Amino acid sequence: MVNTIIWTLIIFVARIVDVSLGTIRVNMIVRRKKAIAAMIGFVEVTIFISVIVRLIKNIDNIYGILAYGAGFAVGTVVGILISEKLSRDLVSTNIISRKHNEEIKELLLKEDFGFTCYKGAGREGEVEIINVVCSSASLQRLNKLIHNRDSGAFVVSYMLDRIRGGFIRGLKKK
Repeated sequence: MVNTIIWTLIIFVARIVDVSLGTIRVNMIVRRKKAIAAMIGFVEVTIFISVIVRLIKNIDNIYGILAYGAGFAVGTVVGILISEKLSRDLVSTNIISRKHNEEIKELLLKEDFGFTCYKGAGREGEVEIINVVCSSASLQRLNKLIHNRDSGAFVVSYMLDRIRGGFIRGLKKK
C-alpha cells in the first residue's frame, strides 16, 4: 500500500513537471529560441516516457491513472503561471474614449504608464487615440484602469514583435 501511494505521488508530481515544461517549451518555440526549446523538450519527453512506462506496467492501479490526469491538469495551470512570469511580451493598446480621454490620460500618468496620443477619424467624426505600450503582465491592470474610468471605451490590444526606445511600464531597461 505504501508503495502504491509513493508511486501515485511520483506520477502526479512528474506529470506536473512534464506538462509545465511542455507549456514553457511551446513558449520558447514561439519566441524562436530553438536550442532552449530542444533541451526542454528532451527533459519533458524523458519524464513523460518514464511515467507512462510505470503506469502501463501497473495499469490496474486506478490511483496512478487518476494521478496522471490530475498531474496533467495541475501542470497545465503551473505551466501557464510560469510562462506568464517568464514572459517579456509587449502589447500595444489603443484606447478611444468619447467622453473621458483627459481623465484616462491623467490616470495613466498617475499609474506610471507611458502613452502617445494621435488623431483619428471614426464613423462619428474625429477621435483622439491613446496608445499605450506595456508588458503583457501589465495588460490586465491597464484594462481594469480603463474600464473603471470608462466602461464604454473602445480598447484594442495586440502583441508586438520588436521595439526600440521609449518608456514601457513593467519592463526594465537593459
